[in-house]
Amino acid sequence: MYSEEKPINQYSLQALELWLVNLGARKDIDNPSKWYLAGSDWNAIIFFEQEDLSVSWDSNGKFIKRSFSYCINRDDVENAIMQGP
Repeated sequence: MYSEEKPINQYSLQALELWLVNLGARKDIDNPSKWYLAGSDWNAIIFFEQEDLSVSWDSNGKFIKRSFSYCINRDDVENAIMQGP
């Protein structure tokens, strides 16, 4: 299985954290499951929940939240996150 086809749930926590750091995200000091990421015209909160990965975007006061199954491959999730709301 190529790495781009590998679902999120097959990565270690350390690998997922490194992935988020490489995207430019920073971890919440008080909640290690919560990450912040700034795009050119939006801000996002990425949260590792029990059943899925949720992303909430704020773009000029408009809030959008989406959840991604841990069975989805990492590249698809990354593309969705970076596209923004």
